[in-house]
Amino acid sequence: MDYTQITKENYAEFIKYLEDLSDGKYRNFHSSIVKNSSLEILGIRTPVLKEIAKQILKGDYIGYLQNSGRLYYEEVMIRGYVTAQVKTVSFEKSRELTEDFLPYIDNWAVCDGFCSAFKRIKKFLPEYFDYIGELASDENVWRKRAALVLMLNYYLEDDYIDTVLERCQNIISEEYYVQMAQAWLLATAYINYSDKVKEILCSDRICVSVKKMAIQKCIDSYRITDDDKDYLRNLRGKIKK
Repeated sequence: MDYTQITKENYAEFIKYLEDLSDGKYRNFHSSIVKNSSLEILGIRTPVLKEIAKQILKGDYIGYLQNSGRLYYEEVMIRGYVTAQVKTVSFEKSRELTEDFLPYIDNWAVCDGFCSAFKRIKKFLPEYFDYIGELASDENVWRKRAALVLMLNYYLEDDYIDTVLERCQNIISEEYYVQMAQAWLLATAYINYSDKVKEILCSDRICVSVKKMAIQKCIDSYRITDDDKDYLRNLRGKIKK
């Protein structure tokens, strides 16, 4: 199929093509780890989805975005990859595309896949940092998680780290996928900013569950020294339940 020209008229053909790519064994596996998707999962591996998005971007990707639906999980993943990689000349247009996609996110895999592919953000780092602050304070679970994952992917640098950690601490949520993203951010930040993260882990500024998850992620990391892991194990033993 010619991915460069996906229109309203041939979109059903595109869906049929995706259905033909379905892998039952992989569908069962992926469904077991993406349990909260509201959409049916076909079972198409990520490299294939990324290649389809790459081909779409070579043609009328605006037309594709206008016609893209949400019958299958993989449709949303492809839309996310396309949205993340569109080359735009202005932050305003980039933000518009981002806002159009965010309502499609209803699970961690779509959220994290979109954020990890969102290399365009590097062109507008200061502008997006303000926007991410808005996402972090939003009530929606997936907008909060997107803010955290974007910050851990692109903003763990000297110019931003203090504000990133402050935002992470300011997010109060009982939602598992938000807390896990907070823990993931802290564990990633620990690699280069261990003193700053230790201060947070020793304080009452984040909840116990986030602390414990962050510590476990640090312990599991091959980028953190054995001495630091021993320190963190000792700290975990002192954390009140």
